[in-house]
Amino acid sequence: MYDDIPVPRARLLSLLVAVACGGLSATAAADPTITLLAQYALNGATPADALPEGSLFTSPTGADFYMNKADGASSVFFHTYGFTGGSTYFGARASGEGADFYARTSSLYTGTYTNDTGSVMLLNFSFNVDGGEVALWGEGVGTANTRLQIRRNGVVVSQGDTLVTQTASGVTCSENDIGALGAWASCGAADANYVYGAGGAYSVDMGLVGIGETITIDYDIVSMVSGQYLSGAISSGNCYGGYGGYGLVEVPYTQCVSYNGIARSGDPFNGAQPFDTADFALTATAVSLPEPGSLALLGAAGGGWWLSRRRKARPATD
Repeated sequence: MYDDIPVPRARLLSLLVAVACGGLSATAAADPTITLLAQYALNGATPADALPEGSLFTSPTGADFYMNKADGASSVFFHTYGFTGGSTYFGARASGEGADFYARTSSLYTGTYTNDTGSVMLLNFSFNVDGGEVALWGEGVGTANTRLQIRRNGVVVSQGDTLVTQTASGVTCSENDIGALGAWASCGAADANYVYGAGGAYSVDMGLVGIGETITIDYDIVSMVSGQYLSGAISSGNCYGGYGGYGLVEVPYTQCVSYNGIARSGDPFNGAQPFDTADFALTATAVSLPEPGSLALLGAAGGGWWLSRRRKARPATD
């Protein structure tokens, strides 16, 4: 099993694409970047970079990666992408089937915001998340995990993290959620083997940004599956063809993917047409704060009140 294998960026082929500022609407927002990562292993092999082996499309506004890899009775499938611009698409999908598989992929959106106004700003990050799945099927053992995470200067602000684990003792489902994104996928039951992540609009409060301050915003979707299964793989019910309708990776319509484990968010395709966009947006609102002198006076007044209370409360002495 590969559940605890770290994924060092230095070992992976990272795709860093500078993109236009159209996906951000905020004061002094710098050009964002998209970074795609993917790693897989089959039948006990050492985990390897997936990006060099799959189909990769790049453009000035992002990238789209697809791979279907089989080795004997084991296979993995990836579709990971990120685009910003007038309409944005963003997601990561990994699935696997058979005797011994491991697949992990992520799409990372990174942008910065500089407050070059004369006021402290309250920053809001809004976006759409497509529907997704975290699931295990069949006779065997495995793990499926999808995590959507937003960070400010490396500190987690919001997170939706759903994990399904199957052992010889049964299936367990757990969540490690923070803030608004915690609503993306809920286990429903402690032994749920299938969890659906509801798509929709999300809004995350990124906090106050001081005058002249620059912050970094990371939005990361990470999907991972691993397992050892004897039977029970199911079909996705979607042939995952027609990416060419988006002008990206061409996949035959006839190719359907079966799996024992799936983890995904995004994958916004319905036949030949994308139907759900991310549409990242930053909105900054000026916040009125008390003047420093007013704060000092308030502190002094509060201190005097506290001192008088202590004097009144002090017991009398002989």
